[in-house]
Amino acid sequence: MHPDSNTTKRRNRFAGKEDISRETADNILTAQIDQLRKISRSNDETASKIRESVEILYEKRIPIDTEKFEQLNRYFIGEMERKLQKVKRPSKGLIWYIVMWAITLISAFLAGYFIQERREWKEKAIYWFQQYEEAEKLQKNINELKNSK
Repeated sequence: MHPDSNTTKRRNRFAGKEDISRETADNILTAQIDQLRKISRSNDETASKIRESVEILYEKRIPIDTEKFEQLNRYFIGEMERKLQKVKRPSKGLIWYIVMWAITLISAFLAGYFIQERREWKEKAIYWFQQYEEAEKLQKNINELKNSK
């Protein structure tokens, strides 16, 4: 067979192992395209009917009771706000952990301060005790000198 002829057969990998002629494939495709056009027309008709119905509804302005929807909406928003507040608030365990950590830190600083004060007081006490002993020795020496004269 000549490759330029219309009746040449080629292998269609989507049709299994059957050989389909070009004309058959063209006929199948045109039939499917026609079906798609019909579907498209029916979709267009349905869309235009829906548009007309919506326009009629807008023109008639049918009142709709939305009170239930508003209540549900308010309830939903309230629940979400409460849940967000719970998420924003730290847990009680975390708060206690932070408080205990702060108390430990403050007590460590106070202990360091009082230990330092005690050391200073002890140094001053030793200094004044030494001064007192020296003053006593001097007083004894003075008394001995007075007695020996």
